[in-house]
Amino acid sequence: MLGSWQSLFIVGIAVLFAGFLLWKYRPSLSTAEPLIRSYGFRRRHSAAVDAKIREALDRARSASTPRARAEALLSAAEAAALAPDGTTSAIGFYLRAMRADVTLCTPVQGISALLAAERPELLEHVLWKRLARLDWSEKGSAAAKCTLDALIALYGGELRQKNRARALKKLAARL
Repeated sequence: MLGSWQSLFIVGIAVLFAGFLLWKYRPSLSTAEPLIRSYGFRRRHSAAVDAKIREALDRARSASTPRARAEALLSAAEAAALAPDGTTSAIGFYLRAMRADVTLCTPVQGISALLAAERPELLEHVLWKRLARLDWSEKGSAAAKCTLDALIALYGGELRQKNRARALKKLAARL
């Protein structure tokens, strides 16, 4: 068995190792600040932006038609997009507006403006999901054409996939 000095030696090494790990992986101020923000200690938006979002969400809750609900969610998205770190909230509101009224084209344009430069792959994913869920009848053909136009612009620009852009142009011409 181990002697008393050997046990103390192993415990000492374990304490030194644990201290080294605590020192090495201590949180710095730059990593602690987003954690503080995410736990609600700091407001995400300014008070004016929060008030606009709250007012738009109240209108969305009390809306009687899907179009009115989508328009209220669009105004919430536009208000959130004005905040410095409100992009994620704005994307969520645009997606909710897309689900509220599938015939509306404005959410596609708004989310395209937000995501085209920074996250084109995410925008591609969102637009393809929207195309899959759309009704391609006469009622939904304007929304499908708008989504196809956004995909064509994305493939012609940021993603640089000319073959897909040409194929989608041919599909859009048939609508």
